[in-house]
Amino acid sequence: MEQAYKTPLASWARAMEIFIPAYMFGKSWGIADDRTVALFRAQFPAFCIDMAEKLKELMQTDIESLKLFIATAAGAVVGFAVLAAFALVIHLLLRDRTYINSLRFTAVTLIPIAVLNGTLSHGVKTLVEKMGTQDAAALYKSAVVSPWSYFGLNMAFYLAGLWFFGRRVGISRPRRKFVMIAGIGFMALYLACGLMITPGEWQELLPKLQQSLSR
Repeated sequence: MEQAYKTPLASWARAMEIFIPAYMFGKSWGIADDRTVALFRAQFPAFCIDMAEKLKELMQTDIESLKLFIATAAGAVVGFAVLAAFALVIHLLLRDRTYINSLRFTAVTLIPIAVLNGTLSHGVKTLVEKMGTQDAAALYKSAVVSPWSYFGLNMAFYLAGLWFFGRRVGISRPRRKFVMIAGIGFMALYLACGLMITPGEWQELLPKLQQSLSR
């Protein structure tokens, strides 16, 4: 009987398939500072940023070299909680494997959305740096218009990943359709909860940002 080959680090690799995407997905929620936290609340669902900020307060330190680690770790904890909740939905849809395997599938397929989160958070940081050097129209395009192109591209990668990775791990075609619907629903909920800066939010934020950064 032929036996499957397993490396000594196979269990660690399986764990990393969950940990790394969860870390990537949520870390962007924790890296806001005093200057950018209002922008992060507009760019992402405010409750995700607020939970990460609460965790940062609990793990507060005066050691500068640890502050970034604590910030990203706080965001990653919130990201893992969201990932675990969504994985439960996927698990109930699949009904043919253990929860841990459903969690790994959910984590790996969410990598494009994790990349999207990182791109948007980097955009917030860049926006603050350009605040004093660009006019209002250019800032509006950077904050409100351009992120939608990133969203569309990463959403396409996400849906493709759900379909093709689902086929690779043995999810039947009918169930893959339900998984696709769940993925679209997840992203619709993510948008409804506050992902992306709206024109109205930007009109309220811009004067406050200009005033705070001019001090």
